[in-house]
Amino acid sequence: MKKYIGKEEISAEPMTYGEAYKDGIIPENAYVEELSDSEGYKIVGADKASGWLPKEDFESLYRVAETFLDRINIEDNDLREKCLKLSDFIHSNEKFKELPLGDRAMLVAQFHMMCAYLNILSLRQSTIEGGVSGRPYGFSFEQILPLIREGYAVRRNGWNGKELMVFKQVPAHIGSEIIPKMQSLPDEAKRLILAHGDHIDYVSQCLIFNATTGEANSWVPSISDVFATDWELVVE
Repeated sequence: MKKYIGKEEISAEPMTYGEAYKDGIIPENAYVEELSDSEGYKIVGADKASGWLPKEDFESLYRVAETFLDRINIEDNDLREKCLKLSDFIHSNEKFKELPLGDRAMLVAQFHMMCAYLNILSLRQSTIEGGVSGRPYGFSFEQILPLIREGYAVRRNGWNGKELMVFKQVPAHIGSEIIPKMQSLPDEAKRLILAHGDHIDYVSQCLIFNATTGEANSWVPSISDVFATDWELVVE
């Protein structure tokens, strides 16, 4: 036999077995009077059909998902459980060492991506519970990189200059009519560019900007930046 996983969204409310019988959920020919006071839940599925489950069975199958925070908590718990299982397999199971190198590497990468996602979920939980605006912090470089790609300004908490920030330059096509007017290029560079073509395409560039001095320099992450875990979003 094959294993299957099912998932559905239902509505439910506490109801004893006896109350479920009176409500017509428990049919006459299935009613057991001795169970009348047993705790449980009335459940209503997407098809509007009603049913009843004992309390222990219900609470092992379903978790409240009334609010946005409830749903994040469910996702957090599920992912945390999966992370623990994968961690145990990687670090404690001899079968992991028997896997081909590529498979081991993919599982390690998967584990770290799952942990990174779990970190983001935890931050969202804390901000929702605290009623404050979310602010990514304590990120690794691979976590903050999507924000750089999307145009957000970021920085490392460990940088001495708190007014420093990194952001990408928007890719731009600079035509021949603009190049002679550019203040950022020396005349000789303009001459050579126009002698060999009629445009400049700015691509894949990042700047590190000092908000205090107004200075901007080209930026490439150092190896310490790549391995750092103190990246954060610049809000103000």
